[in-house]
Amino acid sequence: MRVYVSIDMEGLAGIAHPQQVSYGRGVDRVDYDRARGLMAGEANAAIDAAFEGGAREVIVNDSHWQMRNLRAEDLDSRARLVLGDKPLSMTQGVGEGPDAAFDAAVFIGYHAGAGHPTGVIAHTYSSATVMDVRVGGVSHNEAALNAIRLGHHGVPVILVSGDDALAGEVETLLPWAERVVVKHGLGYSLADSLSPAQAAEAIREGVRRALGRLDEMVRYEPALPLEGEIDFRLPIQADYAAVLPGTVRSGGRTVGFGGRDGDAFYRTFVALTRLAATPVAG
Repeated sequence: MRVYVSIDMEGLAGIAHPQQVSYGRGVDRVDYDRARGLMAGEANAAIDAAFEGGAREVIVNDSHWQMRNLRAEDLDSRARLVLGDKPLSMTQGVGEGPDAAFDAAVFIGYHAGAGHPTGVIAHTYSSATVMDVRVGGVSHNEAALNAIRLGHHGVPVILVSGDDALAGEVETLLPWAERVVVKHGLGYSLADSLSPAQAAEAIREGVRRALGRLDEMVRYEPALPLEGEIDFRLPIQADYAAVLPGTVRSGGRTVGFGGRDGDAFYRTFVALTRLAATPVAG
């Protein structure tokens, strides 16, 4: 059995403020470095439980921000780490090449979607550009968007960990997946959190439960063809995104797009968010 672990940072226990999850100077740098340690702790809990549950290989995709946050020396030595600049972002390593098939996926440190009233650091892929993403008219967070591509490649998402806001969204979007709550969101930058040790044990138990009912897990495969819409923060961001062939400008800040399958849909979504970031970066 091969297990894929995609790990973000905003949903970790002990994290409540955006300055904890991005590189800075002084106190901000100290907070970020501490968050890197918290990230490794929750990743290692998932890795350990996966091997205990019969995995022969675990691949960890560093899925936060610039995607080079995990220190390799902090990670369980039995796992492999995917880090660096990634065309396929939070799903890199799945579905491409001879070594890209997995039996299960675990999402650690994830967060609620953009606009959630109490989700800790809630956003969807880019807090600078994206206000909402809908698939078939239903808002999707990062976990569900990633699950669409993984589902196309035959991989079920069996567990998602983060705050209680995320757990509520996952219950609706991916109801079969185990949900591990490591903190309760009290606002965008306010949380009531478990200790890192408590969170690690909760993740271990969650992965054990998930692997114990692996035969009940299903792939997330919404009806084809897939139709999506992205509400961008600014009209100029929609201007840049809408240059992609096959898109439809359906509102002042909204761009519609589609995909013949889950892989094509996800690739188009990622391309649109990166195009929309162009005027921001410029």
